[in-house]
Amino acid sequence: MTQTTKIGNLEGIFLVATVMMNHIILNFPKTLLNTTGSGSILNVIFITLVAFGLAYLIYRLFKNFPNQDILDTSEFLGGKILKYIIGILFIVYFLFFASIFLRSFCESLKIIFFPRTPVVVLIVLFIVGMIMTNKLGMHSIIRANLMFMPLILLSIIVIFFANMDRFMPQRIFPIIGNGVYSTFFSGISNLFAFSGITLLYFIPPQLKDTLAFKRIALSSVLLSGIWLLFSVATLQFIFPSLLTTDEILPLYLASRFIEFGRFFQRLDAVFVFIWIISMTSYLSILLSFAINTFKKMSTAKYPYILVYAGAIIIFLVSLIPQNYSQVRFLETTIYKYFVFFASFILSPIILILANLKYKRLHKQDTNQ
Repeated sequence: MTQTTKIGNLEGIFLVATVMMNHIILNFPKTLLNTTGSGSILNVIFITLVAFGLAYLIYRLFKNFPNQDILDTSEFLGGKILKYIIGILFIVYFLFFASIFLRSFCESLKIIFFPRTPVVVLIVLFIVGMIMTNKLGMHSIIRANLMFMPLILLSIIVIFFANMDRFMPQRIFPIIGNGVYSTFFSGISNLFAFSGITLLYFIPPQLKDTLAFKRIALSSVLLSGIWLLFSVATLQFIFPSLLTTDEILPLYLASRFIEFGRFFQRLDAVFVFIWIISMTSYLSILLSFAINTFKKMSTAKYPYILVYAGAIIIFLVSLIPQNYSQVRFLETTIYKYFVFFASFILSPIILILANLKYKRLHKQDTNQ
């Protein structure tokens, strides 16, 4: 992301929300259902409120550091060493989990449409798309994401309303699921579904209007929470029990029920096509943030080399899991703990300590 790239309000909201939307397309709604059962809808409302509060906290903590990101505040707090540690941590985050989600999506595509195609072929196609979009620059990725995000949002809404005649709302009971502890205490772990918050630590320097950061942070979380609620409700009200097929995208199963007369059947292919575009945009965004984090830590002058290097790393890491069960473990367990540590614990602590240091230094200046 070059210094000439500036993000508008709606672009910023969709940029953060695209992470959530693609996790919805994958298996995150099913993960929530597995965790909290019939209390999932109540749990989604709860974790949305928590995520909303966290986004507001991030906004408040960045007020003393306008036009700075988490790398700048880390350098202010602990010098270049802390900046490099945080930078490396998030580069690993962006590249490693881009690889895992790429593999997960390609495994699902293979099962649904391409059973005879090696999964590596599907991965290569996405890698080529990531390289092409990143060579065009982050501005092009953001504009494309702005264009396609309404289609992605619409696809989830259509699946919800088109299946309403099959809903059994009584499946929401018992409304508190397996109990208060499961829904509100152990269920707080489902906060990892709002991992798009991670991008909030990096976008302040790229905003056209620095005062818009609050609006982007809160609106993106609210948008993500509403659409997560739609997706979880769709699965909970349609299927009589927890899904047993790990390999299939849960929302894809719901989309197969949709019919609009005799001439509009099997619309699931349309939804999958939209989701392929969405996943390409999502992976391109992660690769771009990894590249620009590295550029900010170094004096790299050849961005195209970084694009190819990052894409190769994603390709190689995506081939490491031996089977889909390993992919699911990395996607739902390792990812959950990594997000909690990096985005919900470590980064806020750095911002809090940086604010304390800022106030201490300014207090000394005032006393002098």
